[in-house]
Amino acid sequence: MLGILYSGHAFFNIPADSQTYKQMVASLHVKYIFSKYVTSTQEVMCQFKIHGQSVCLRKLTDVQESTIEHTGYLFAYAIATSGSTGTPKVVKVPHHCILPNIIDLKRILDITRCDKIAQLTNFTFDPSIVEIFLSLCCAATLFMISKPLRNEASRLLEKIFHAHVTVLQITPSLLFHKWSTERLKVTILDKNSHLRVLLLGGEPFPKMKLLLEASHPQNATRLFNIYGITEVSCWSSINEIAKDNDVRECCLGKPLSGTVFQIKDNDNKVITRGEGVLYIGSTTRICIIGDETEGNLSKPVFRDTGDVVSVNERGRIFYKGRRNNIVKRFGNKVNLRKLEEIVVDLNSVQTCVAFWDAELHKLYLCLSTTKSKAEFSRLRNDVTSHLQILPAIYKPDKIIVVEQFDFTTSGKICLASLKRVCRSSEREITDANNLHVDKVFEKLWDQHVKCKDTGFMMSGGTSIAAIQISSATTEAFNVEFPELIGMLLKDGTFDECVNYVRSTLINRVCNDDVNRYTDVSLDDGMILNTKKTVIKPTSLNDCLISSSMKSYCQWYKCRGKTYGALKQEQNTGKIIKNISNIEIIASYNLQKCVDASPTVYRYSEAELYATVGSHSGIICTVSLLETSRSYEVKLPDRIEASVLVLADFHGIVGCYDGHVYCIHLKTGQVIWKFQTQDIVKCTAIMCAQGSKVFVGSYDRHVYCLSIEDGTRIWKTEASKGAICATGCLHSQSTSVLFGTLDGSCLALRQSSGQVTWKHKLQDPIFVAPVVLRSGHALFCSVAGALCCFDIETDCEMWRHVIGGNVFSYPVIQTLGSTDNELVTLASHNKNLYLLEMPEKIVEKNKPRLKSTLRFHSPIFATPWCDDRHIFVTCTDGTFQTFNVEGKLLATKQFPGETFSSPIVHDDLIILGCRDNNLYVLKLS
Repeated sequence: MLGILYSGHAFFNIPADSQTYKQMVASLHVKYIFSKYVTSTQEVMCQFKIHGQSVCLRKLTDVQESTIEHTGYLFAYAIATSGSTGTPKVVKVPHHCILPNIIDLKRILDITRCDKIAQLTNFTFDPSIVEIFLSLCCAATLFMISKPLRNEASRLLEKIFHAHVTVLQITPSLLFHKWSTERLKVTILDKNSHLRVLLLGGEPFPKMKLLLEASHPQNATRLFNIYGITEVSCWSSINEIAKDNDVRECCLGKPLSGTVFQIKDNDNKVITRGEGVLYIGSTTRICIIGDETEGNLSKPVFRDTGDVVSVNERGRIFYKGRRNNIVKRFGNKVNLRKLEEIVVDLNSVQTCVAFWDAELHKLYLCLSTTKSKAEFSRLRNDVTSHLQILPAIYKPDKIIVVEQFDFTTSGKICLASLKRVCRSSEREITDANNLHVDKVFEKLWDQHVKCKDTGFMMSGGTSIAAIQISSATTEAFNVEFPELIGMLLKDGTFDECVNYVRSTLINRVCNDDVNRYTDVSLDDGMILNTKKTVIKPTSLNDCLISSSMKSYCQWYKCRGKTYGALKQEQNTGKIIKNISNIEIIASYNLQKCVDASPTVYRYSEAELYATVGSHSGIICTVSLLETSRSYEVKLPDRIEASVLVLADFHGIVGCYDGHVYCIHLKTGQVIWKFQTQDIVKCTAIMCAQGSKVFVGSYDRHVYCLSIEDGTRIWKTEASKGAICATGCLHSQSTSVLFGTLDGSCLALRQSSGQVTWKHKLQDPIFVAPVVLRSGHALFCSVAGALCCFDIETDCEMWRHVIGGNVFSYPVIQTLGSTDNELVTLASHNKNLYLLEMPEKIVEKNKPRLKSTLRFHSPIFATPWCDDRHIFVTCTDGTFQTFNVEGKLLATKQFPGETFSSPIVHDDLIILGCRDNNLYVLKLS
């Protein structure tokens, strides 16, 4: 190296990867190579021996002379980036770019000729240049090792210790994987160790508890967190870490000479507080990357590190993870670094790496430990329990204990080998034919919840975990289990779920086509009587919905939508202008959580009411014009569906006991009830003629019932998935639309229940479809895929994907009579999206994102949009009002979590809360 530099030339060290080598030779116009080997494209110029090793200087005969002479840029050496963020880049480093590193580190580390600097880094990794030339410029000793010694970890540590090495530069992964904390504590980090300086870089700084475990209490070694990127010639900042520093994370420290840091947010704006991507710049330390030329670069030159950092009020910068380590999972952003930090807090975990397999859409947590193999099972349980402090979306699909990580030539954990480990671990599950069904499902169950004695939800399960288990089971047996996600969400036990999996597999073996569809027809009276229970009222005239009724329901509002004959002038212009305050004017205790969304309805100008059910089974009806008047009736089990309101205070609602009830909302009289075969969370909707209702059940069927007496008119198995979302009338085709938990989108003929159109999305559907005025139907999956269908031609017109889970119903609004339709869609990712529908819906003509509102908490409830206002409730109980331009007008904080959707009428807001109350609020 010194000889090449002395002769005025530049050098590069040949990487092991042949592709990178060819790229470097081509881009650098390499003319000569020192090598032990000869190929047909090389001419031997000189041959000599160094320490007994034969070395040849060879000329590349296939390099064009015209290109060799024209480099146009003097540099000291070239190096390739690792390629961790894409294709490796060739970086040409001039003397004046790397020299400040050498000078700075000599001063900061107090390097003298008495020091002995370890050269453990591979020559193709740029910190090796610092090790070598820091030693040479200070006349210090360079401690070099052979390849066989490098591979003998125990002997290498002894050599470093007994050779009295004083400066060691290494990656944290390599330090703690080559050597145990016990061995480090009695050697190079002992109280009498000669090691003055330990530089840890190339990876996030390790937890201080791990360094303290590896150090003798009287050890005096100085610890440094050193940071940089190859594109700006190795190191860019350094920070000395005190061993008594008890902070959770260590900052990157101050930039080195000739270096400046810049942080940009998602809008590419420079910020001085908050979180963003770090850029490293300089007017002097400028490397040339790829085909760049010095003259074409405007100074200062900033390089994108790809690292997400945060900067505090003191200007201190903290590493948060790689930008490409923030991945989308079930539509939510997951920071793999955050997951790793939490897991490393466990004493039994030595190192961990969160690995996202984008092809399989799976999250793996790979970790090493000091525990024995016999304790691996308990370790996994400890990790699973500890992860409960994170949102459910961080729950890994699999936890893998790795005895020994593989490393790249740069000393970093090799992600390619990690991918192989994760993929091979899947064979434990995918080779299900060699395992008992119970054992396979038990493994999947145990990864998400500990207990098998209680139901899935009672044991701590979540909707995300239900999706994971359902997907993993399908993959394990290569069979769809459409009912499984519904069973988990309704708190099914382990035994119930595994019995369903087992029976599905048995049925499939017997007949692959069994139960594909259920015949749809009008049933005779005998069948009707065996499938339902009818409780006759005292007088049939008291419950018939006919023209003789005295009190009609003029209109009702529920979950972002208005039904009935509410006139345009009544629907707009009534919201208070210049809203600045929200006050609670009444509350009603329903004894348990109010997760259901209220229904607001009017019988006359003097009769305005709200009705909602609760987990206690209580249905509360409140007069909104006289809030002291309220009525309570009780059903036998939990209610999560909204109430469909009919004339004369008759209401239809589904219950967790599997029945659909028609009751009198004031007296509690049961007009009729109809039994399905599973819980009913779906809100019933009425046909245009007002004679029948359509309702879905967790038993996978859609039912059409007579409003008059609850008689079943037809029943259709919609798909193999449960139904929890409300349906939607499609007047253009006289169909009713439903989405299911196996991702099926359906159109059923209102008269007979015949499935006239069907489409399958990849993920479950938790929300109701909506119909645009053009007749196109919008379905949205839980993963945030909003799909537009022309159901009459069976064509998908477009698909728009947002970055988050969707449990909130889409809301359609039009700001003016001639304006385009707007769809408001709220997500669990804390964003609310306002999408402008295309003026003319043709295939692939997607909607335009008009605006996005960012919230501090996920959104589960459906927003209310009215009169250029948007009313939004977050799950943490925060209720906020915005104008359509996104300006915040007023806020109200509720004492409990909120999943109930707000209804707004004039200056009133009605909302349920998990503190067991129904609230009536007033805008002012």
